[in-house]
Amino acid sequence: MSSIAYITDHQMIEYHRLNGNRIINFWKPSTMKKISDFNPGDYLFFLAKGTEKGEKREKGILGYGKLEKTYTLTFSQMWARFGTKNGYPTKEALEEAIIKITKTHELPEYLSCFQLEEVTFFQAPVYLSEIGMEISNKIESYIYIDKTDVQNTSKILQLANDVGIDMWSALFHKETESVFIKDAQINFIQNICQKVKTNMYSRYEETRIQKYCKTIMTDHQKMISKTEFIDVQKDMISIYIPCLINVSDFNMKLQYCIGHYMLYESYIKMSEFAEEMEVFIVFNREIDESTRKLLKIGNVKYKEKLAIV
Repeated sequence: MSSIAYITDHQMIEYHRLNGNRIINFWKPSTMKKISDFNPGDYLFFLAKGTEKGEKREKGILGYGKLEKTYTLTFSQMWARFGTKNGYPTKEALEEAIIKITKTHELPEYLSCFQLEEVTFFQAPVYLSEIGMEISNKIESYIYIDKTDVQNTSKILQLANDVGIDMWSALFHKETESVFIKDAQINFIQNICQKVKTNMYSRYEETRIQKYCKTIMTDHQKMISKTEFIDVQKDMISIYIPCLINVSDFNMKLQYCIGHYMLYESYIKMSEFAEEMEVFIVFNREIDESTRKLLKIGNVKYKEKLAIV
């Protein structure tokens, strides 16, 4: 999972905030630096001009949104699709803002559009230096937040929890500060998942595991990879690593699952979420006694014939 902080026009963010926009179009000229690793579910943080502080003139983060879809559109198509969700009250104001940031000072033929959902604004700016992350004030577009530490996004969201949600925004969508902590926890798990993933399974095996997951998952559960899912409750997030018994090379697959289990456990124990997360290996059938003993000796939590209700 990728989180990026993108240099943003403060005026545009203020417009979205005052209108309580929870779904917005975050646009940029298609000729500007391409974002190579940004997928649905990833976070885009608003690193806003006009929030600078200190001698280094560090910009602050005013909020974030989650990527839902991407588009490449002409200016007219973009306005027709998103209207004022582009961050400006009129088509003319939007056009002026786009022309202002292009090198040629002309309206580009196409614009890259990132539809962000669950957009949330903070009561006050949060600064990356507060989590020990130093960035140059010469950055013109964006940076990856979790490149050096998988916990950076989580740390930012925890800071946001201390600052609180923007009160004007809260009037529109009745959000509570707890959203930051839950987002921080889920993002942390997804970053671990990305860090430890391997190509252990064939496409056929992945399909079988996905089908099994769908038969046991409920509404408050979600896939975090092609072969693993989480169960999100109020006070606990459970990570489930399915291990199908009726497959070839079961012992090899079991070793792989135990290895993944240990990696998750290690990362969680090193984090601030150790008391709020747990990991299980999930077997689709009953396991034999020797496997139970092996898992017990290794302190590996597991479930047999899982059926969550």
